Parts: sequence; structure tokens; C-alpha cells
Amino acid sequence: MPRSPRDNQDIRDARREELLSAAIRVFSERGLGPSKISDIAQAAGLSHGLLYRYFDSKDAIFTAIVERQLSRIDEDFAASDVPAFERLARLVEQCGARSVRPDDAWRVISQAMMTGVASDVVRQQISAHLGQVHARLTAWIAEAQRDGDVDAAATPAELAAALMCLVRGMTIRMPGMELPFAMPGAETILRLLRHPTPTPGAAVAPAHEASPAPSRRSPRSHAPRPRRT
Repeated sequence: MPRSPRDNQDIRDARREELLSAAIRVFSERGLGPSKISDIAQAAGLSHGLLYRYFDSKDAIFTAIVERQLSRIDEDFAASDVPAFERLARLVEQCGARSVRPDDAWRVISQAMMTGVASDVVRQQISAHLGQVHARLTAWIAEAQRDGDVDAAATPAELAAALMCLVRGMTIRMPGMELPFAMPGAETILRLLRHPTPTPGAAVAPAHEASPAPSRRSPRSHAPRPRRT
């Protein structure tokens, strides 16, 4: 029985994923710069001709890896009717779960960016996506501030940037090295965003009264000093 167009597309999609997985292994071991198309074809168990039916260059393969990783981030921002703070909590939990599972794809992308091997097109693509993520986080945090769930003392954009930097730091891994401490849990991270709760019985001074005015020194005497004889 001949395969349907849907079956053919499923086969193509599965083989494309196999090629990307093989490329990630090769790039992770050898680096993006020194790696060759022949290395990827060999790792995937395919001929050069069959590989070129899916990607016309090594840069096209790397770009596809980047686009796949960025699309997975977009999935974390799927529309939901739950309150904004719950969406933030779910996002932080998902990022925390990924941080304990080393991701060679992100390591390959980071190495390519830091060593200058990534193309300008990929750099601009990642930069634009970071801007989109920041805008989405800013909107969520602003909504959570209006709900009274997030401290309103800082701007939503600043809090979004701080959260992105914190999550980014959690994903950094040195090959072959385990961290000597446990990663912070989602609740600890979210506590940094929470509206501060005053200690019971403690008086909270207004911002303009929080610091006492500096005391003034008594003016020095201008009486002339006695001359030495």
C-alpha cells in the first residue's frame, strides 16, 4: 500500500530531527567552526546527497537548531487564562526543570555566539527573540503588579530583565563539572518578585522618612588662636 502524503511528511520530519540531533552531537564535540557536512552525514548514518535534500549547508543546519530552540521557548508563553503570577510561576518552574538537564543544543549555540562563529543573521535573530521574550515578561509582570502579587517598587521592564538574567545564569554549565550547590527553587526565585510583607508590629516609615537627615556639625569658633612666644 503506497504511503500517503501525510506519511511522507512524517518521515521527512522525523529524518530532519535525526539530522539536527546528529548535528548537535557533532557541533558539541568538535565545535561549529571545524565541523563539516560530511561529519554530520556520517553521524546521522546518511549519504551526502540525502542530507542535502534537507539542508543546503552547515549554516542552514545550525540556523534550524537555533529556530527549534527558540520555538520551544515560545511554547512556554502559550496563552492561558490563569492569573499572571501563576503564569510566571509555571514559567520559572519549567526553566528550573531544564537547568538540571544539560542541553547540548544551547551549549552549542552559546559557544558559537561567544567564539564569533555564529552568523550575523543568527545573532540578529536571537537578539530580536530576546527582545520579544522581555516584552512578554514585562507585560506579565505589569499585570501581576496590578493584581497586587508583585512588588510595584520596581518597573516591570527592570524586573523582567532581572528575571531573565537569573534564569540565564541557571542554565550555564561547564562541561564535565557539577555545581557544588543546589539550584534555587521556583518559590525562592518568585519570592524576589513578591510584594514585600512587613513584619507584624513593625512600623514602616514612608520613603521620604526612611533615612534620618544628616546631623550638622556645630560651627567652629572663629576666635583667634594665641600666638606662641
